[in-house]
Amino acid sequence: MKLLRKLAGLVERNPERPPEAGELRRWPFLTLVLVGVSISVPFFTFGGQLGQRADFTTVAIGVILGSALLGIWGVITGYIGLVARLPTAMIIQRTFGRNGSMAIVAMMVLTSFCWFGLQTQILVKSLSAILRTQLNYQLDERLGVVLVGALIASTAVIGVKAMGKVAVVSVPLLLLATLVPLAIGLDRHGAEALFAARVIDAPMGLGMIVSVVVGAEVFGCSINPDLSRFLKTAGDNATAMTINYAVAFPLLLILAAALGTLYGNADLVATMLAAGIALPGTLIIILATWTSNDKNLYASALALSALFPKVERWQLATVAGVLGTCLAAADILGHFILLLTFMGLLIAPMSGAYVADFLMNRTRYTDANAAIPAYRAAPIAAWIFGIVIGIMTLPRENVGLGLFELTHAPTVDALLAAMAFLFVAQRVTSARPATA
Repeated sequence: MKLLRKLAGLVERNPERPPEAGELRRWPFLTLVLVGVSISVPFFTFGGQLGQRADFTTVAIGVILGSALLGIWGVITGYIGLVARLPTAMIIQRTFGRNGSMAIVAMMVLTSFCWFGLQTQILVKSLSAILRTQLNYQLDERLGVVLVGALIASTAVIGVKAMGKVAVVSVPLLLLATLVPLAIGLDRHGAEALFAARVIDAPMGLGMIVSVVVGAEVFGCSINPDLSRFLKTAGDNATAMTINYAVAFPLLLILAAALGTLYGNADLVATMLAAGIALPGTLIIILATWTSNDKNLYASALALSALFPKVERWQLATVAGVLGTCLAAADILGHFILLLTFMGLLIAPMSGAYVADFLMNRTRYTDANAAIPAYRAAPIAAWIFGIVIGIMTLPRENVGLGLFELTHAPTVDALLAAMAFLFVAQRVTSARPATA
């Protein structure tokens, strides 16, 4: 019984309750969690692809510029969570209304489920390849998905306490271990191999790299309040977000791009095999997926709390883990890219709308007794407008309309369009003369 009570005390409960003083953390906590989330197998794949689509200097400059923009957006969204002391799903209830936010919350849940399923499936496939090539053992991938999904879900069920402890252990190991393939590659090929002229298929320009980097992380920035609400001060928020998005994120992405350039592929497992560190590399892949998927599952449980407020968060996290694992077993990897593209277009303008609304009416988010209407028309219209602009700028080869270009990143176009619409709507409404 004592053990059960102790476990119950560890589990984070009511997400609508502002964190107590003893639950607040300083910036190193959030920094470790966010950096742990950034280090993932898809992240290295993304960086590796950048390394193959442009020369290394262009990639490095583009990543630094894009990361600077992410740092600014991360500080803003994180600050809203710090001030409101509410998770993202509860914040958008105040933006769009209690009923008006339900569709958006449902899409946030689906996006997090898909990310969880994708990373779990990639992890199991990576482990299967390593075990087959190194130990001649054939892993049952569906059984592996169930076991891995249960392991990762265990810390997300407990909450930020367990996530922080996993990050403290894993992040230093990950940072050390990811440097090993780079050192081996530089020793074999020399630093000049990074800057040598080479034929590039479907090259990307500097502007496109900046836009793609921002678009790839805009969802993560949008749900920063889920964790920033546990920070003590605005300085902690600014420090954590700046270190993660403007320092750690670009350094890690440039490292991944360097690996892609040196080894000629964007596959992390293939890179580990080529470097001759496949078995130690298994630790990297496991920890990278664990730290990233923790936040995916945690975010989905918080969003579900807005749809099912009477069910405890840890129970929703358990359900989310089961559903995310089922997606992995159902081969979400084979259908994910198109879904992710449209999820980005749907989620990005959501964050643009809640940031704009917070800047115009902060009290709505800080007053615990403020009435939450069923619907708020202007933010909903801004969200829809952002989606429309995103679809119009999405290239036709990505199932969009491709009518014109703004930033070359449709998710960013959607975000900025939603913000602009809401600012204009507020100005028009406030300028309208009152009627008797």
